[in-house]
Amino acid sequence: MRASTRTALMLLAPLFACFSGAVLAAPQALYGKSVVVSWTEQRMQRRQGEGEFRPATRQGEFSVYVGGTGRIFNRASMTNPKRGRSGATERVGDTKNRNVAFEGRSMVVTQHGSTGGARRIAVAFDDGFSSCTAQVIRGKEEGAGAIVARSAITPGRKVEIASVKTTGVSCAVKNGNVFGGE
Repeated sequence: MRASTRTALMLLAPLFACFSGAVLAAPQALYGKSVVVSWTEQRMQRRQGEGEFRPATRQGEFSVYVGGTGRIFNRASMTNPKRGRSGATERVGDTKNRNVAFEGRSMVVTQHGSTGGARRIAVAFDDGFSSCTAQVIRGKEEGAGAIVARSAITPGRKVEIASVKTTGVSCAVKNGNVFGGE
């Protein structure tokens, strides 16, 4: 494992642990609003069990809607821009594989739905919760040869990811429900 990846995971470990429990309540200023984070991943990946790792580009999006009572709805989606195929998973509240936690003017999402790694999405809000910035990091556990994850794009298929570089992260706060209803 490269030293920079190992260092990043060591720095992230306390943050993953801090937010791995129950969902912390969303700030009331976000009730009735949605938060949408988008990014691009440049990966070296292969279908599980196949030979060589190959470069692949995936576009990710994570959306959260905080209902009028504070209930949290979220969706994670990935798109293969080369083939125009995409897939998504939706969750309500706290789940084993995806945690959404709020503290002060920040939101941290930890996705544990893979073996050998995790994705962390950290969002910082402005004072009025009307805009945001985000960071997205997908890290590999120390000693893991690859991250093994279910493909969001091709159901039933698993992929092995040797490395990931995240670029083009954007964040937006929107009034209303991006999912179309509560």
